[in-house]
Amino acid sequence: MIKFLIKLPILKRAIPSIYKKYILITKNFLKKKKIDGIKYKLDTRHLIDRNFYLRENYEDELFFWAKNLITLNKINIFLDIGSCWGVYSLRLSKIKKLKILSFDPITANIQRLDEMIKINRIKNIRTFNTALGNKKGQVKFYGLENFTPNYTLYPTANEKNFSICKIDKLDNLMKIRNNYLYLKVDIEKSEYPFLVGAINTLKKNNVIIQIEILKKNKNKIFKFLKKNNFEYIFGNRNDYIFSNFEIKKPPEISF
Repeated sequence: MIKFLIKLPILKRAIPSIYKKYILITKNFLKKKKIDGIKYKLDTRHLIDRNFYLRENYEDELFFWAKNLITLNKINIFLDIGSCWGVYSLRLSKIKKLKILSFDPITANIQRLDEMIKINRIKNIRTFNTALGNKKGQVKFYGLENFTPNYTLYPTANEKNFSICKIDKLDNLMKIRNNYLYLKVDIEKSEYPFLVGAINTLKKNNVIIQIEILKKNKNKIFKFLKKNNFEYIFGNRNDYIFSNFEIKKPPEISF
């Protein structure tokens, strides 16, 4: 019922605002909910979790681009780079022949994803508790709130906490060759170092990349991808899709 009411213009902002006040007062923020056949454990203090709980969707325009491109182009491996607690990975796990590799540096995110994988008896997701970049070692990630699942390598005055995490190159962690890959990259301004550390994977596979890029990094990343034979396919605000092979495009999407 809520997911339909929240679509009404008069209630679009009112319901989330009321609900946020409710969970702050009652402390009743941990929720379990089954959405499209997947059982989720959600902490509705987080904006992502709260929106997903109330609306039963998350970045649906982007998500369905990904799902359709994966199906049409016979993608066999999905790499969720910056998976958070796995909303993309869990939703795509229903594509049974798709192998899913989920990477996130924050231990609490991976632990929650692992728990939901177990609850749902999902067999096609493998998790990695590490950041991905252009070096191997340890780095400090900063969070915006005490309980946020979203962290960045680049602190500002607002960051309230931090976490020490492992970092490595994708090319160090696995050798993938001659496959069809879809990379969803959402790593809070660290896109370029990730691409550098994944160059062998990008060169030796047929790859579609869905990548979030901040405006100040756009030219650098576009030049890098063009240099490495990736064609720009589509963009929407800060999210862009590239491919290094000729792809089939969903007819309902205007690229």
